[in-house]
Amino acid sequence: MYKFLCLPLMATAINLALAFFFIRSTPAAYANLIPVQYEGIGGDSFVCNIAGDNSCRAGIAQNILNEEAVPASDDPNLKEMPSINFKAYVRPDVSTFYREKPGSRRPNSHAFNGQAGKFINMTPERLNLYWDSGRGPGHFSGSVNGFEATGTATFPSHRFFYGKTNNPDEALCSFLVKEGTSVYFCDPYSDDQGEPGRAFSREKRDVKELSDRDFEMYQRHKENLEFGNVYRDFTGSEWLGMYPRDPPRHKIWQADFFGQEHHVMTKETQFVELPPWEDLPRISPKPRAEGDDIPLKQYRSPESTLNITLRAVSCAPRIFEMRNFISHVEADHILMLTNRTHELHRSSTGDGNHPSERDNTRTSLNTWIYREETPIIDTIYRRVADVLQLDESLLRYRQHDEHPEIGTKGSIAEPLQMVHYDPGQEYTAHHDFGYNQMSHPNQPSRSINVLLYLNDVEEGGETSFPRWLNAETTEGLDVKPEKGKAVLFYMLLPDGNSDDLTQHAALPVIKGEKWMSNLWIWDPFKE
Repeated sequence: MYKFLCLPLMATAINLALAFFFIRSTPAAYANLIPVQYEGIGGDSFVCNIAGDNSCRAGIAQNILNEEAVPASDDPNLKEMPSINFKAYVRPDVSTFYREKPGSRRPNSHAFNGQAGKFINMTPERLNLYWDSGRGPGHFSGSVNGFEATGTATFPSHRFFYGKTNNPDEALCSFLVKEGTSVYFCDPYSDDQGEPGRAFSREKRDVKELSDRDFEMYQRHKENLEFGNVYRDFTGSEWLGMYPRDPPRHKIWQADFFGQEHHVMTKETQFVELPPWEDLPRISPKPRAEGDDIPLKQYRSPESTLNITLRAVSCAPRIFEMRNFISHVEADHILMLTNRTHELHRSSTGDGNHPSERDNTRTSLNTWIYREETPIIDTIYRRVADVLQLDESLLRYRQHDEHPEIGTKGSIAEPLQMVHYDPGQEYTAHHDFGYNQMSHPNQPSRSINVLLYLNDVEEGGETSFPRWLNAETTEGLDVKPEKGKAVLFYMLLPDGNSDDLTQHAALPVIKGEKWMSNLWIWDPFKE
């Protein structure tokens, strides 16, 4: 009998020894764990209170090596809205971010009072949106087709107006931005002036003038605004999309509390030596069969896998840091590629498909690098796919038999946007997502951003999230740019709504220079 009891004990000892070996072999960047509780996939939890406590870390490794992200539609904070067939995302109580009972803490107000501004054109004609600074003519912000929307980051008391394209000085609708209201609409066919977000219209029109198709579009906006009122009452957040909207198709890592960690193993190991330029040809990324060697293996780390740790630095919005996500060699290669084969241009604003004019909100320079340009860039895309738990084929042009359910063969990822900042240059608080056209039934949108820092900045240049929810400070969450670090944040909530709290800024560089790149992922496909 006793020897049978010893068998599971022996197996446990062997597993702990293997896990201990894993921890001992991980890079030094993962060695110093802060005091924090870790959740395992089996429901067990572990707390490491002492940096370098190998026995504790062995338990963590044993439990979470095969961790998986949660499908967006399975997020535990999705709640069924009454009398509507829709599960809405309700933000958790801020106390739970500190692993405390709900109600024990209150969220702090923010020193920054910016917000999103979505401006809906509920007429059939193309209009221009202008910001009215009160000094001279309006500042052009963007054009929008009939029954579509555009938007910008804004502040309470800002004024905007929609003008006709053939007469920009004549305002059809005027908007006054109010705190807590982000959705505004130009509707000259209704005289109900009591609705939040309604513009003052200089014209009164008869809805009977609309064609059948235009009337259908008009009614869709009316219904969406009604849904938005119910959604706001239920969740406390504004609805920035078009109802109905499916949850994101991709999985989402949970950020239940500050410091929560997730662990991913990838075969896309890091380059530790730069291959000769002739060994870095332009490629056509293809699927790899099981057992295929990774390319240029002789220039990579000798380990067979790379262990990546995602650490939650914010729960709302959902933001993760990944230290040493790319090697210094890979960062240097991206910079060399940028300076050798690309030309930097003054950055513009917008969501990728709808760029706006250049202005003083963004004073950096940028260019674009494509996945196909070198095997190292391809490796980084594959590594990102593993972290996001996506098939790498989604991040490239696909064959007809690869994910036909997407409905398009194009990549859901944009090229790497390279950005350079000199001292004094910045990008003021903005959103990366846009407002999709109603004519698109699936409402494609930027959903995820993976930022890569390519050098150490001597001073300044932080990525700031000024509206993160917390109970300790009114200041923003400032992420320090460090070479090799990646930052992942989700712009879509699990119910498909855009997350207004992802508003972020590139703070001015004070000393030195800053190189970074954005890798934007779309859902459900790239427009």
